[in-house]
Amino acid sequence: MKKIRDERLILQNLKNIRTTLLIENSAILLLLFWQGWQKNDLQQVFTYDNPLYVVLMIAVFTMIVLSVNVSTPMADKPKRSWRYLGLWALLELIGFTALFYFLIATNQPFISLLAGIALTAVTSGIMLYSNHLRDRD
Repeated sequence: MKKIRDERLILQNLKNIRTTLLIENSAILLLLFWQGWQKNDLQQVFTYDNPLYVVLMIAVFTMIVLSVNVSTPMADKPKRSWRYLGLWALLELIGFTALFYFLIATNQPFISLLAGIALTAVTSGIMLYSNHLRDRD
């Protein structure tokens, strides 16, 4: 297979990939809603026990992380300090833990703390990766 060298064809190929992923994810969402309608319980369908939901979440998280590769260098912002990133992670941990404690896992502080740590790890990891791609100023 020959490598594509024409910039117009490369851009068209990327648009085709984007359209394909949009159609694929839309089909997965439609199937999930169809399953929810059949069972009369959307909460049972949108769980990690359902393989379609897991595939959708993997695709969404992959798209988010890969878009950081493009959007961060285009933003042309300076790197953030380690102190800023650490303070932001601490605020996220407190906020996510409080959110889980008061809204979801009432009277279960350990589960709320674990959920807060997990969400903070994901968001802080994306911020660290994004910070790595920024210009030094």
